[in-house]
Amino acid sequence: DGRLRDWIETHCTFPNSMVDRIVPRTTDADRARVSARLGVDDAWPVIGEPFLEWVVEDRFANGRPDWSAGGARFVEHAEPFERLKLRMVNGSHSALAYLGAMAGLRTVDRAMAEPALRHYIDALMREEIAPTLPAMQGIDLDGYLARLLQRFSNPALQHQTGQIAMDGSQKLPQRLLGTVRDRLRTGQSIDRLALAVAAWIHYLRGTDETGASHEIQDPLATALAARLAQANTAGAVHDRIAFFTGFTPVFGELGGEPRFVSAVAHHIRLLEERGVIAALEKTAT
Repeated sequence: DGRLRDWIETHCTFPNSMVDRIVPRTTDADRARVSARLGVDDAWPVIGEPFLEWVVEDRFANGRPDWSAGGARFVEHAEPFERLKLRMVNGSHSALAYLGAMAGLRTVDRAMAEPALRHYIDALMREEIAPTLPAMQGIDLDGYLARLLQRFSNPALQHQTGQIAMDGSQKLPQRLLGTVRDRLRTGQSIDRLALAVAAWIHYLRGTDETGASHEIQDPLATALAARLAQANTAGAVHDRIAFFTGFTPVFGELGGEPRFVSAVAHHIRLLEERGVIAALEKTAT
């Protein structure tokens, strides 16, 4: 109905928003624990961290509720806050998940308790992610980073690295590869970002360093497995990674960028030959 379309364009607004809160998938242990505390059977409790950030564009057609009373932040544009969250929170979360899972560390807090991994995540955010973000009113990046390290270290969440590792083909382009592109465009180092990407590729082999196997849960799992199998016939590590990163549904044109391919290949070699902790220590030097 053209009249409805015109009425919507004239009278309605659709404010963009961003929410940031770590909410792990509910487990049977969560259900049992919460039900015991409540004294009633809760079939699906939602477990969340104390931190909550809700950013909403202040662009409403006819006034709005005072959601700021509940902690909402009203801004002119939500996109910078979305980028902040995707790159700092989600990007570092994915890096933690793949490296932690391959080292046999089952939860995020356990991964953060590993000094080499904590130092890597701190340096990744501080040196390679934060410089790609615009200045935002009311946001102190150093304070934001410090608080994020505390959030990741929360043992009460028991956030499984395997859960965060799911759907990597859909997550990496937004969480890591956009940052890689920005860094390459300005001629800056991508060493730590490349390690995170290499960790995902390493994770796709389906067996961690302890010998335990894990299922690759990804909408492109079949295509990724086929691509990885083909890549492994290429012989040299650089050639294998050049072929794998040529998978355009994930990497787009980035797979043809020599600096990216070389950096990822370097870290795959370290991960395969020395393991996660040794690779992290080598990256820190």
